Amino acid sequence: MARKPKHHRRKQHWPADRLPLQRAVMALALEVYPHWRTIPELAREIGSYGALTRAVLELTKLGLLENYGSAVRPTKPIAVLERLNLP
Repeated sequence: MARKPKHHRRKQHWPADRLPLQRAVMALALEVYPHWRTIPELAREIGSYGALTRAVLELTKLGLLENYGSAVRPTKPIAVLERLNLP
């Protein structure tokens, strides 16, 4: 059986069932921007600590959130985009 080359990576896709949680995380984070929200604080409001952590990691990987330890906030470009109220 042939092995895949090391440089070959599986294409990453984001399942649609995760979008509502990701939207909730972004909405709560944008609500207090430029301040930080902690993951335990978000978990108290949203619930489901494991799924929340996965959503935060995915949003961070996409460059939508920045993190500092267990605290997160939207990146500056995302905050500006939100202020523009684009349709």
